Amino acid sequence: MSTTAEEFKAKGNAALQAKKPSEAIENYTNAINIDGTNHVYYSNRSAAYLSQGDATNALNDANSCIGLNPDFAKGYSRKGAALHSLKRYNDSIEAYEAGLVKFENDKGLISGLDAVKKEKEGPPPRTFGGGRTGGGGLGGM
Repeated sequence: MSTTAEEFKAKGNAALQAKKPSEAIENYTNAINIDGTNHVYYSNRSAAYLSQGDATNALNDANSCIGLNPDFAKGYSRKGAALHSLKRYNDSIEAYEAGLVKFENDKGLISGLDAVKKEKEGPPPRTFGGGRTGGGGLGGM
């Protein structure tokens, strides 16, 4: 008996939860090879790619997910997260905002947008001692 796409998806989900992204990717790929029209398989594989630091493939799968189902909030979250990881902050913000146009109360989109905006703005300048910026640490040597 052959394994179904949903069974491969379930194996991929288990592998991803077990922090085995390569195994998850393999299973999601098998699911996609059986049924390339299911947006969820691309979304899940995007998450697996991102968890192993492969933001480029994560972005490709997020785009495939959105292409197959533009009414799936997680597709926009995946795209925003991949672009954020690539430090393409403006593109990431745009992806999250595109999702929020359709899903204005989606917690994943809102938190992702907040995170990328904070990182884009960067940390505030550090101050040392009595509010002075800069300085050395040599104590007058």
